Order: sequence, then structure tokens, then C-alpha cells
Amino acid sequence: MMNSFKWVRSLPAQLVGLLSLALLPLGLISVMQSEDLFEEARLLNKANLKSLTKEIALAESALIKEAFGAAQAIGSVVKFTQVERCRRIMNDFVDVHPQFLFAGYTETDGFMRCSTADAEIDLREDQRFRDAMAAPDRQISYRAAGTLFENPAVVANEPVYEGEQLLGFVSVVFPHALATRLIPAPDQTTDLRLVTVTIDGTLLATSVAEESASDYLPRDIAPETFVGRSDTTFEAVANNGTTRVYSIQSAVPGTVALVGSWLPGSSMGGLSSANPLLLLAFPVLMWIAGIGVAYFGVQRLVIRHIAKLRSAMRKYALGELQGGRLELDNPPEELKDTERAFNRMVLFLAQADAQQHQDLRDKEVLLKEVHHRVKNNLQLIASIMNMQSRSAQTGEARHMLAGLQRRVRGLAMLHRTLYTSPDTTTIDSREMIASLVQDLVGSLLDNRKVTVETDLLSAHLYPDQAVPLSMLLAEALTNAVKYAGIPEGEDTAWIKVTTREIENEQIELIMQNSRGTRLAEDIAPGNEPNGLGIRLMKAFVSQLEGRDSVEETEDVYTYRLAFTPRDFEPPAHVS
Repeated sequence: MMNSFKWVRSLPAQLVGLLSLALLPLGLISVMQSEDLFEEARLLNKANLKSLTKEIALAESALIKEAFGAAQAIGSVVKFTQVERCRRIMNDFVDVHPQFLFAGYTETDGFMRCSTADAEIDLREDQRFRDAMAAPDRQISYRAAGTLFENPAVVANEPVYEGEQLLGFVSVVFPHALATRLIPAPDQTTDLRLVTVTIDGTLLATSVAEESASDYLPRDIAPETFVGRSDTTFEAVANNGTTRVYSIQSAVPGTVALVGSWLPGSSMGGLSSANPLLLLAFPVLMWIAGIGVAYFGVQRLVIRHIAKLRSAMRKYALGELQGGRLELDNPPEELKDTERAFNRMVLFLAQADAQQHQDLRDKEVLLKEVHHRVKNNLQLIASIMNMQSRSAQTGEARHMLAGLQRRVRGLAMLHRTLYTSPDTTTIDSREMIASLVQDLVGSLLDNRKVTVETDLLSAHLYPDQAVPLSMLLAEALTNAVKYAGIPEGEDTAWIKVTTREIENEQIELIMQNSRGTRLAEDIAPGNEPNGLGIRLMKAFVSQLEGRDSVEETEDVYTYRLAFTPRDFEPPAHVS
């Protein structure tokens, strides 16, 4: 019995010879399964193409939908606007959105009187205008170089209605190169080809040269039907005679579709057939030998233990085996060593993980306590300044102390945000600015007739940017409150604070106040006579690595600040 047990335990050493006899039946099994593998490969090939085409279609969709959205917004503004003002709106839109080349409004008589061009444009003989009048719906079209624009362009037309009456069309134009840039270049390893097609069969953008793009489209399917075939994947013969796998995905529903195609993939035909003689040469005995070797040698002594080890590793990765043990059922000595090593590893890692969680908790508690104490100390300093201000003999001294108190309170509010936030490393700009506006403006207004509005973006900033931003905002708010006036015909002044995301992932802060009949001069301390507030604002802009600007009209004063949120930069060590 003992000798038999030892033979079983030493069986892995004998498997090398036995497994060589099992190679033939395993080969036969693989041949029998080849058809299933081929089908799985074809399905995977189609699924990969569909996923890739849909991903690229989303990028094209964003660009085209942005153009339609812009045209719709412009149409709601300019349809009853005088020509000169309409042209100013068009030019301002193109200036603010550099991705667009041109914008114009064509009335139903065929004249484009309002556009970014200087002159009136007659489109009565233009076939696309006639098509739009015949079917007044949003359209996307391609304009070759030299027709209306110097370079190839894509035109998005949006109809403008008043009730059910068609008034005209707003056209927004972006470069054809911009649409082409969103389509990746041909992948030589997969022969991926991409073509964007409109509902009328026009090719908008391609990943290959325009003159050869149609060679990769299916031969027996008309291009104008692609939009109606969205979200389909199939094999077909291309115009160049090759068989390709196609996936058609919607870029803009009912308007534009993206057609992706590539070759069916590498051939597995070498395994699709087998020599019949192999089925007659010792098949039954080899099959039985293979089953016996696989079951008694691999399954009983190796695979079942490895499967249990794999299951334990998966449970540990999911947190279900903390402090548990792996117990294999009578494994070979080699796997017994693996069992012991795994159990030691689980024990050590569990202890290290517990210590790490405790260290992290201690750090968070300490950091929150530091922010809390800093906040309390800053508030104490602000209270002392307030007491000192009451005993000041001159208005200049009171104003100076009030300005210092305001800045200290802004810093205290910043630290309060840090220790009350679940994330102790970053600050939510919306929460910080809202609290700062409520606190500072409330103390500065003193029940004056000033309406304060906010429209704030939520962005997470590290303290090295949040501090200068809060200090700059405090100075700008002081100026806005001081110089806010009551516009003619209204009974209150107003202040607006806005943050938004602009191009290149930048954040823009906009501070506006009404101008008109000035409120009392003592409504706010204002900037010190020596211009300290202005110098501080310039310093804070420099710390933010941003840029600011001022716009003044008869009714509104606007201050703008744009900066890029950056990652935390640890302070340099001073030797």
C-alpha cells in the first residue's frame, strides 16, 4: 500500500513519458474543435471591428453635433435681428470658436445677408440651397476647395422656424481637415479603412486618399443607404474585389454614418482538415491512454490542486480570504510547499495591509487636525483685527485693518474647506468660491441693494492653486462691491461670479458688476491708497500661471481670469 502511494506521489516524474503518448489524441481533439475556433475567430473579428468603429464614430459625432448645436443656438438669436447686429453675432461666434471657419444665415429668398463675410451672398442658384428648401431639415454637406471656401470644408445647415413657418437656414462651417484628423490613419496590420458617409451618399471624411476611398466600400450596397444600416456588421465584397468585414455605426442619427472595414483576419485553414488515415491508426487505444493519463496524472495530482490555489488567490484578491488558510487535499510535495508559501504570504500581507490602513487613518486624522487648528488660529487673528479696527482712530487705519481681516478670513475659510472635505488633499472650487462669496459679500454689503448671482464649476484644486485663487477672488469681490452701481431704470445693483471650463482644459473665472448710480463710498473698504490690492491680484495671477483681462462697457465691468489646473508640486528642498 505504501509502495503504491509512493508511486502515485512520484507520478509527475513519469508524466513526461506518458504525456508524449497523449499528444496525438490531443491533436485529433484540436482538429475536431477547429470549426468552433474558426467561428469564434470570425465573431471576435466582427466584434472588435464594431467596437473600434463605434469608438471613432463617437469622436466624429461630437464634432458634427457641436456644429449643429452651434447653428441651432445662433438661429434662435439672429432670426429677428437686424443685419449689422446679426453680422456682429456671427463674427463674435467665429472668434470665440476657432474650430469654425464661417457662419451665416440664409433666408428663404436665397440671400445670405448675415454672415461672417463682408458682402451679401446669392445662393438662389446653389443646388444645395434648393435641396434644403425642398426638404427643410438639418443637413451636413461637403464643399470642395474653391467652391465657396479656399480649402475643403464641411457645412452644417440647421433650419430656423418661427412656429411652423420656415424662416431660413443657419450654416456653420468647419475645415474638412478637422473631420479627417479624427479618423486614424490606416493600420497596416489589420488593413482598417474608415469612411464617413452622409444620408445622400456623400463621402465626408476618409482614412485613405479620397480618390481610393470608394474602393473599400461594399460593391452591392448603395452609399446613400448606409445611414439606414447603422449598428450592423457583415461580410461583403468591396468595389476593389476583396472580401472585407464591415461595421456601420451612426455618427449622427439619421444624418451621418461611419463605415469601418478590414480583412477577415488570419487564416486557420491549415487545421480545418485532417488526414483520414490518422483516424484509423491506433485511435481507440491512444484515446483511452490520453484520457487515463489526463485524469490520473494531471487532473488528480496537478490540475485540481492548481485550480484550488487559483480560487484561493482570486478570493484573496477580492478580499474574501483575509486571515484564511489554503488547505489542499493530499497534494504532491511540490504543491504542499506552494500551499505553505501561500499561507505565509497571506499572513504577512494581511498584517502589512492592516498596518497600512492604520497609518493612513493616523495621517488623515493628523492632517484634518492641522487644518482645523490653522483655521481656528486664523479666525482668532481676524477677531483680534476686528477688535483693533474698532479702536482705530482714522478711517485709513480702519480700512487697512478691514482689508487684512478680509484676507485672513479667506485663508481661514480655505482651511475649513480642507478639514471638512472627505478629500484632504484637494479643494472643490465650487464649494470654496460659494462660501467665500457668501462670507465676504455678506460682510461688505451691509444690507445694501446689491444682488449677487453665482454659476460655478466644480473642479478639484490643490492648495498651491486654491490659496492664490481665493485671495484673488477676495480682492476682486471687494472691487466689485465697491464699484457696483444701480443701472438706469433698475432699483438694485448686481454682481455675478461665474466659473467655467474653456479650451485646453482651462478654468475661467468671470467677475462682473453693474455700473450706474454709485452706492455709498463706505460700502466697502476698497483697495488701499497705495494700490496694494491691485499688486496682490497681479501676484496671485502670476502664482496661478494664468492670464487676466478687463472689459468695460457703459453698463458692465468684467474681470476675467483663465488658468490651467495643475498637479501638486512638492516644495523644493532648500540646502
